[in-house]
Amino acid sequence: MRCLTHIFMTIILILATGCGHDSVEKESIHTCNEYEVYTDSIVRSGKIYTAISPTEITGAWRLPDSTKVTPAYTSSQMMADALFTKAMSETPAFTPLEIYLSLGILRPEESIKALREIANRPVPANEDFPYSTLTPYWALAAWETYCTTGSKQWLKEAYDLLGKMLARQRKLNRSQQPGFMCGTPRGVTDPASFYPEWMDEMARFETIATSVNITRANSLAVASMMAAELRLYAERELQTEATRLRNLINDRLWFPDLQRYSQYLYGSFYPIVSPVSDNETNALAILTDIATPEMSEAIVASLPYTPCGIPTTVPALRSNAPLSPGIQALFAVSAAKVRNPLVFTLASASLWNLSVTSPTPVLWPATVLKGMFGISVSPSGMTFSPMVPAAFTGEKRIEGLRYRNSTLDVNILGTGDRVASFKLDSISIDDRSVSPDLSGHHTVTITLSGNDLNCKPLKVEASKTIPPLPVVKWSSPFDFTITNFDRQSRYGVYINGVMEEAISSDHYSICQSGLTVTDIVPMPSADCAGYTAKPHVYIPPSNLITIPASSITPRRPPRHFIKDPATATNYIELAARHNTRITCYANVPDEGDYLITIGYSNGTDRCALRTLDVNDRYAATLIFPPRRALDWISVYPSTTAEVHLNAGVNKLALTYIQGTILFNRITLVKR
Repeated sequence: MRCLTHIFMTIILILATGCGHDSVEKESIHTCNEYEVYTDSIVRSGKIYTAISPTEITGAWRLPDSTKVTPAYTSSQMMADALFTKAMSETPAFTPLEIYLSLGILRPEESIKALREIANRPVPANEDFPYSTLTPYWALAAWETYCTTGSKQWLKEAYDLLGKMLARQRKLNRSQQPGFMCGTPRGVTDPASFYPEWMDEMARFETIATSVNITRANSLAVASMMAAELRLYAERELQTEATRLRNLINDRLWFPDLQRYSQYLYGSFYPIVSPVSDNETNALAILTDIATPEMSEAIVASLPYTPCGIPTTVPALRSNAPLSPGIQALFAVSAAKVRNPLVFTLASASLWNLSVTSPTPVLWPATVLKGMFGISVSPSGMTFSPMVPAAFTGEKRIEGLRYRNSTLDVNILGTGDRVASFKLDSISIDDRSVSPDLSGHHTVTITLSGNDLNCKPLKVEASKTIPPLPVVKWSSPFDFTITNFDRQSRYGVYINGVMEEAISSDHYSICQSGLTVTDIVPMPSADCAGYTAKPHVYIPPSNLITIPASSITPRRPPRHFIKDPATATNYIELAARHNTRITCYANVPDEGDYLITIGYSNGTDRCALRTLDVNDRYAATLIFPPRRALDWISVYPSTTAEVHLNAGVNKLALTYIQGTILFNRITLVKR
């Protein structure tokens, strides 16, 4: 009988396709060149996937009859019901993102166990480089699970674990730009998908990524809320630090003209803003309240979307870049938060299309719970702030949602975002929330007023691809030629981080003296720019001070690493047993800020760390990552620190933390 049903439904849909979908056009949720989404079906590449029940999608997925999922979701859109069941039946990895999006509410005990394991994993030898030491979404996920369970024991444990992560990042990832943290975002495993090709590991590490700093600002805010729950004095200090970093992010990493966040600050000495927007980061800024309400609305309303969904970056770093299911879910929830039904519908349709034939655990349930139903948890209870676009008409019901000691069946009637009535077991509740002290089985019924959700039309366009890197030939420190010059494009010339001029010629001469960092950025249009060519750095001799290892005593030439005596004398071994603290003196002509870098070699497989003291005061922790195995000759720069030096003699000291390096020189550059 089931086979006959399959055949009958397929015939009906094929006939409908042949007639241009005349019979189902009114139920269309979204259509584009690559797919069409309807309330009960998805058409893609000439194939029709039909949800014939909450447990089966023809040609894609069927849940065994013996399997049941909780909670269950039912609505007037059969495909929504089936994809909810499908996602709930799939095995999640319990990543912090999955826990934050929905598992913290749906499966809190397992989520706590996973978060504990993530935080307590042994630190790998090279954990310190090149990634940021904060795990994205960990703090959000830990807070979500506490609010769902109310476990004070977990709260204390999570607060201690988060405090250790924050302290470690503060020590190892402080940027030379005051207040910011550096480090490669943990989600970036392919550098070509996030950075220009001229960047090496150190250049990538020293970028000031927006996602890294938003993660830190939000982690500080979460730590402050945890401290408040535990009645600790650190609450105010943590919140002050979070607010300070939030303001820095919004001042330095926001594109006012384009109404979205940049990917990062990058480049040498005077970093500039990346022209690319990372859309996961933009969603994260909205969901964590780093962006103001006005900025959040602008991001969702102004971002260029592709007809098929939300791109990973704007502009795209490569043509035909695939869409990410996670970004669709994050933007759907963000759109619901700022009350933008058009973006919510686009993101949801794209997520359906990506989910119908591939496993995407937790994502559509998260979009339902946090998006349409507007569920959020806090120490004071579970709150509902629904937003239902007109495309999702009819009654919607989540059945069997567990919250602390209660089980909830939640019904939403109507569309819009204005709540006409909110009832708990037929009793009206003014604050639209469920108390954390509630126990037993209860029914929540929310009736929406059917109000129009007005917003600007979407900016839907073919994905723009980032223009190629300029190829620049320097004939002198201040004269260059762009050898792959594009006559249809202009080029922004940045001097020490500030754009001096937009040029339309392949030749340019810089009128500058002193330390000069030049960046050349292609700008084919007002809303699309590319990465700079590798920054050109000119350091006048008067701004540069070099202290070679050969001038420092006492010394221990590393003859067991470098056999040639003449070469070995240019290095000093800094190791656990030799020269654990080395001191030298820098005589500088003028008081001021200097950028200090240590030239070193590291032929091991372990990242080395040293603290830097200036005039007997801690200045920074420097990182010396391995570069080439068993290569003790090639000299590379450590991370850079900005220090303040007095005119005359200054005492500099490096103290061992971990790892072996061969010290070659200290380089000081005056700002």
